[in-house]
Amino acid sequence: MKRREFLGGLGVLSLGVEVGCGTGRIATHAQKTGELSPSVWVSVKRDGRVAIEVEKVEFGQGVTTMYSTLVAEELDLPIDHVDAHYADSADEFRTFTGMQLTGGSASTREGFLPMRRAAATCREMLVGAAAEQWNVPRSECRTDGGFVIHGEKKLAYGDLTVKAASQPVPGSPRLKPRAEFKLIGKQNRRTDLRAKIDGTAKFGADVNVPGMVRAWVVHGPTFGANATRVQADRAKALPGVLDVVTFPGGVAVVAEKTWQAIAGAKALEIDWDKGILGGLDTEKLRAAVRAHGKGGDTVRDEGNAEKAIARAATKLEAVYEGPYLCHAPMEPQNCTVHVRGDKVEVWAPNQSPSIIQGALGRALDVAPADVLVHTTLAGGGFGRRSGADFAVQAAHIAKRIGRPVQMTWSRESDMTQGFYRPFMVAKLRGGVGADGKIAGIDSQSFGQSIIASFLPSAKGALPLPQGMQPLLVDALRGLVGNDVVTDPSSTEGIHDTAYELANFQVAMTPIRTSLPVMFWRSVGHSFNGFVMESFVDELARAAKADPFAFRRAHLPAGSRAMRVLDAVAAAWNAPKAPGVGRGIARHTSFESEVAEVVDIEIVNGRIKVRKVHVAVDCGIVVNPDIVKAQMEGAVIYGLSAALDQEITLKDGVVQQTNFDSFPAIRMFECPEITVTILPSDEKPTGVGEPGLPPIGPAVANAIFDLTGKRLRRMPLQKELDR
Repeated sequence: MKRREFLGGLGVLSLGVEVGCGTGRIATHAQKTGELSPSVWVSVKRDGRVAIEVEKVEFGQGVTTMYSTLVAEELDLPIDHVDAHYADSADEFRTFTGMQLTGGSASTREGFLPMRRAAATCREMLVGAAAEQWNVPRSECRTDGGFVIHGEKKLAYGDLTVKAASQPVPGSPRLKPRAEFKLIGKQNRRTDLRAKIDGTAKFGADVNVPGMVRAWVVHGPTFGANATRVQADRAKALPGVLDVVTFPGGVAVVAEKTWQAIAGAKALEIDWDKGILGGLDTEKLRAAVRAHGKGGDTVRDEGNAEKAIARAATKLEAVYEGPYLCHAPMEPQNCTVHVRGDKVEVWAPNQSPSIIQGALGRALDVAPADVLVHTTLAGGGFGRRSGADFAVQAAHIAKRIGRPVQMTWSRESDMTQGFYRPFMVAKLRGGVGADGKIAGIDSQSFGQSIIASFLPSAKGALPLPQGMQPLLVDALRGLVGNDVVTDPSSTEGIHDTAYELANFQVAMTPIRTSLPVMFWRSVGHSFNGFVMESFVDELARAAKADPFAFRRAHLPAGSRAMRVLDAVAAAWNAPKAPGVGRGIARHTSFESEVAEVVDIEIVNGRIKVRKVHVAVDCGIVVNPDIVKAQMEGAVIYGLSAALDQEITLKDGVVQQTNFDSFPAIRMFECPEITVTILPSDEKPTGVGEPGLPPIGPAVANAIFDLTGKRLRRMPLQKELDR
């Protein structure tokens, strides 16, 4: 019996619900293996080391270190005594979403208590075993450094595992109060760092399965194009080439080695159809949205925005635009698949094994439960790896070949055949009263629904009877598509703003195209933070008010939002050199508060961001260094998008194919970034994404401060050049 199957029979210590386990089976397992394993999450080994299952993908956000820290804290162990393993697909690892999923900056929020409870359960069972052996009260025993201690006596965890497995499983184990924390909130090294430095870390592209062959994929010039003619004779004649496979959406050359497959791909002659986009042109789309009148679904309506704006002393109108964006992770899409009849095995850097199970179940006509997904390290994700298109393509190839196949996309395929952040537009009207306060705001948003695009991927992934899943997904998609339900991500960051507004109306009009869109780092906040913080800044300037003070006057007194804003006051008020523009922005996303102040210069027409001051309140911090790194990473990723990046289409063809036309911030362009983490007693909240939304508007506001030119369309550098 596999360990996962055994532990599944004990019950679930899931990230959402805890269920008590049977001590009989735990004891039997301990007799056979020497392990104390009261849950699927944490096991104490015979040698005293602790193994944990990380059911998330590690793509740099530090979830491995975070989980290891939580477990080491409750077990009173050095963190390097914890061995993290990346969990395979399993129902036990599904969270409140109904899926095994990494996203939404939710890993710390989901894992903070359950991982500690799993470790504390082991600790109390170990203490109980030692107390029983010594015939002393449990309350007189303590744990430290991997030992249970009573006075001068101590027993190593590894010497107690079998006896501890017969102890009752505590329903509510004692968790350490914050005053006793030794690891949580301290500077800790990353547990995945050494392997990434010495090359032993295994990413998706590093997978090597016995008998495996390589496939290099060629995609058409238009999105979703299918091959109508493939001349493959020259390719098949090349050394190492085994076959050329045509599948929906592409052609793959299969060879013994990757370089042989690439050479074969260059020798192909392919004719393509026109794809699925019907000649989509982003400039025409932009013009159509700008010409569209007021309408759409009302998302929020308080007071009377129309009347308040009409009576305002100062009125303002603005239109903001954000382009399609690709995720551009440094590791392009790849996947290894082995199809053995109705059993499928997958190795992939992915954000949702559940979605891959469902997608491959449909593509290969097998039960999703018969698709086993091994999650590897990933070289970035940012939401892109929530999809399963790459896994489906690899599965089609593997079924044809009959051997394990490692499929790899080129960078060009990754950019031109991706799932994109939606193109979005927001038209705002507002007014400032004679009292200098915002009289009212009317916001009209236009964007493509991520939920409507994503829901088909969820078929087969939700924990429902198979016959019900397609019906539910289709029903939800129909509601979103018919405007009955507005995708909340389209207006998040606007409709739920922290600013106190007595007269506020928010409406949403969906844009429909066949181009698939997907969650992108900070999702709707990535654009809507730009909208709200630019418009509030414009209102402040119209009121002839200090932008910092103006924001503060509209935030609830004593709120986390105000605390974070106050934390950047020194940076905002610091002396400013000539030729420097300064901007400020704050935003709430993923339950965290972030404020940013930036200093910029214009050098030979190029926007140069010199300094970024970040303040963040993300609740209780597990690892301050990871929080700092995630704020820095979000700033850099967000700056790349805000300044230079966009995906444009002409006649259904994506125009950006690599980093030369979709540039990321280079090392020499990176600003000095200072991060202040506010102490907090709140529960842990998001970290990976909240640092991004304020950076775009802070830069735009700084440009206005320096030049008097208001930029409302991203990317900002291109808008400045127009």
